[in-house]
Amino acid sequence: MGNKKIISIVFLSMTVIAWGISFLSIKISLTVFPPVSLAFYRFLIAGVIQFVLMKKLGINEKIDKKDFPLLIVAGLTGITIYYIFENNGLMRISANDASIIVAMLPVFTAIIEKFILKKKMNTITLLGIILSIFGVFLVIGAKLEGGSIIGYILMFLSAISFAIYLIVTKPLFQKYSDITIAFYQSVIGCIGFIPFLFFEDVKWELLNLNILTNFLFLAIICSALANFIYLYALNNTSVSVSAIFLNLVPVVTFISSYIIYDEKLSGIQLFGALIVIASVTMVTNSESS
Repeated sequence: MGNKKIISIVFLSMTVIAWGISFLSIKISLTVFPPVSLAFYRFLIAGVIQFVLMKKLGINEKIDKKDFPLLIVAGLTGITIYYIFENNGLMRISANDASIIVAMLPVFTAIIEKFILKKKMNTITLLGIILSIFGVFLVIGAKLEGGSIIGYILMFLSAISFAIYLIVTKPLFQKYSDITIAFYQSVIGCIGFIPFLFFEDVKWELLNLNILTNFLFLAIICSALANFIYLYALNNTSVSVSAIFLNLVPVVTFISSYIIYDEKLSGIQLFGALIVIASVTMVTNSESS
């Protein structure tokens, strides 16, 4: 495994840790920011940080007109559509049920890759994906809590949307740097949110230091930096590896809930976490060999 692959695995691990903890910060930030507004302000700040980083690194890449459609599709599917579907889905079904649907992201990615990119999936990767879904099911307590059918549909659409984002983004690395792609996707994602902002009211009067700290964690760490290093990893690993790593997010969420809120973890949840970690390792080694 080359140096870039190793760095990518480290970056993927850092990303899922940040995104796993982010659910706790989202819960706190929603006290002030409605779902779409929260996503908009997160990526607005992320775009500014990524722009400054581009200038500091001396990167000034011009985007070819023919590549803008790919960038637009990636920005809308990976940010605007994904967050609108996910946030509204979470309002209608439990976070546990949402986790198991998001865990099917690698399956959707594999299906899209097969029919659009004509890529074959090896047996080990397929087995790893199935095991990871089972592991996530155990992590959430081996039960589904039920909810609105619309909520389930929205969560399925969010997972499909992110799968499309991964596949559409991959060809852009042939011409542009990771930070350039991250910046333009943040800008496009922000623009996509604007029409929906008029239907929400931000409760600025409730903003305090605790909520501000959690919001800035979401904007700076989870959106600006994590999105950037996730794209670096996507550039240097396969789409399958980048997708299945996201199944570690609920594992991190449960562990961080235990550490921060002293929530109890059962033996079956810990066993599920081990299965997810093992399945991710299996797919990573398979795709890297």
